[in-house]
Amino acid sequence: MYIPILLACVFLFWYVQFHWKRRRLYQLSRKIPGPLTLPFIGNAYLLRGDAPALARNLLAMFDRYPELSKYWIGKDLYYIVTKPEYLEIILNSPSTYEKVDLYKYVKPMVGDGLISAPVKIWKRHRKIIAPSLNQKILNEYTENICEQCNILIELLQKQCGKGEIDHCRYLTNCAVDIICETIFGVPINAQVTNETYSHIFDRLLEIMFLRIGRVLYHFDFIFCWTKEYEDQKKIIKKIKDLSLYIIEKKKEQLESQVAIEEEKKKPFLDLIMEKHLNNEFSREELEDEINTFLLAGSDTNATSSSFVLTLLGMHQDIQQKLYEEVVEILGPDRDVKLEDLPNLKYTELVIKESLRIFPGAPFIGRIVEEDIVLDDKITIPKGCNVVMGYLHMHRCEKYWSNPLEFDPDRFLPENSLHRHPYSWLPFSGGPRNCIGIKYGMMVMKIMIAMLIRRFKVTSSVKKIEDIELTANVVLKPRTGFRLAFELR
Repeated sequence: MYIPILLACVFLFWYVQFHWKRRRLYQLSRKIPGPLTLPFIGNAYLLRGDAPALARNLLAMFDRYPELSKYWIGKDLYYIVTKPEYLEIILNSPSTYEKVDLYKYVKPMVGDGLISAPVKIWKRHRKIIAPSLNQKILNEYTENICEQCNILIELLQKQCGKGEIDHCRYLTNCAVDIICETIFGVPINAQVTNETYSHIFDRLLEIMFLRIGRVLYHFDFIFCWTKEYEDQKKIIKKIKDLSLYIIEKKKEQLESQVAIEEEKKKPFLDLIMEKHLNNEFSREELEDEINTFLLAGSDTNATSSSFVLTLLGMHQDIQQKLYEEVVEILGPDRDVKLEDLPNLKYTELVIKESLRIFPGAPFIGRIVEEDIVLDDKITIPKGCNVVMGYLHMHRCEKYWSNPLEFDPDRFLPENSLHRHPYSWLPFSGGPRNCIGIKYGMMVMKIMIAMLIRRFKVTSSVKKIEDIELTANVVLKPRTGFRLAFELR
């Protein structure tokens, strides 16, 4: 008789104390708009369905409450932000460098790599890795990138006249080969062996996104009984087997080569491999960063380039203008040289506009470790999370006129003068932005230039709003990529 009463009293005491400690969180959040919050689950009822449905629901949240809103997922408070002025403050605040707890669902694949690492590890790794991606080293990659793009062209030539194909499949294998040849310095010939990296990357990222979005999947004892769990295990094993192969090949290379001067800048894998052999980088750290670059570097480059080609297939006038620039600078058949890249100005405008409409990461999340004052009326309190909606901001009429119109001229210098620098964030912003910005733009510029010089591409999709999106961590079309190729 007394035990249930005692337990009830203990629970009530804990419950009151828990909410009393968070009273300031509640007080400040009341000033922010948001949907109806239910007891215990908060707004988790809005997150349901498969990956496309989750993506639609999340995007609808941003549309319903633009610039700033709040959502509760269980006991966790999330501020949803899309205003450039607020994003600049948040992304540059040292109190928001930590990724939200939901990033733990990508850790089975990338561990504590740069994407998901706690701040202490991220700072150390970034400091070590950054010199391996400086411009001097990137300049040496042009020839390797062109070689792999030429293989891609040969493969796509065989698909000409066959109607629409999934071009992202071919671009993903090419991107994997490029990153292995350049960043890792270990060829794996994914294109020649016709590997299925596009499919397995898509499925893995979809599973990770489902774990983030489906509250029930947050519980390991539930998730481990699902088909998604079994698929994840198989895919992770395949990718990690590849990374182990890369490590062994690189170790052989380093053991056989003449010692390099200590002060010379080294490519990514040479650098962290030597750190590992000198006991400055653990085996786990080594594998985590290789898996991070393999997955993030190749999938985002391939997906972004696939969106560029899709938009060019929908807009023949823009494709023709880009083609004319490429032929004028490169001629009919020679490879891209380092000195050509600054001259491919319209190609860069096209890529930037595509990244505006289809940013790789539609939203990211950070933990707020200290109060952040956005203006004299709004403070984001310590102890909550903040989710930044890049896709919504990139398509908001307040910042972009006719946002669903594909217009590369938006990024001409004279048209960008009065635009807030944080209104375009395909690579995020602040100190914890994407470390591979220059590398990614370089690969995309070479790939798009070489493909459009050789092929005319067409798409059956007529309007951007007809492309239904899904988010499997990286933004993708729900029904996949489709594009027809014909030789020029």
